[in-house]
Amino acid sequence: MNVSEHDLPGVGKKFACTTGEGDRLTVIVHNTGAREVYLFERGEDFPAAAVRLADDEARKVGAILGGAYFQPTAGSGMDMVLNRLSVEWHRVPAGSPLEGRSLLESAIRERTGASVLAIFRGGEALANPQPEERIVAGDTLMVVGDREQAARFRDLLRQASPTEG
Repeated sequence: MNVSEHDLPGVGKKFACTTGEGDRLTVIVHNTGAREVYLFERGEDFPAAAVRLADDEARKVGAILGGAYFQPTAGSGMDMVLNRLSVEWHRVPAGSPLEGRSLLESAIRERTGASVLAIFRGGEALANPQPEERIVAGDTLMVVGDREQAARFRDLLRQASPTEG
């Protein structure tokens, strides 16, 4: 997908996206937080559909599109936001150094630069988990960061758990 970004002085930003099929999607993010989304079908100059969303509505739709509510089994990660941001899902294996620790204790952000956006456990999604939330083997963590931060998180997740003595 080709994405271009344009400043709209006094209004906000405009993001123009062209899909692989040639459709165009234009998103205007207003300084107020409101969003306008326009769909232009291939070769058309006028939008086939348009919707205006309040900030909280846009964030919920973004979470749905980003996989916070449902993650298709076909992919374990995706690159987005103009190829600068990586959102990935990782299952916590038994014996991981993160197992049994809270998000605060594990210091994921401090150690890797990546952030945990959600924890998926037992068919439930815990969006924006609190620092005291404990990580359990079998959890799937939704992690966001740049490519290097995501790689550091993967390394941390898979390190051998230190032997306790």
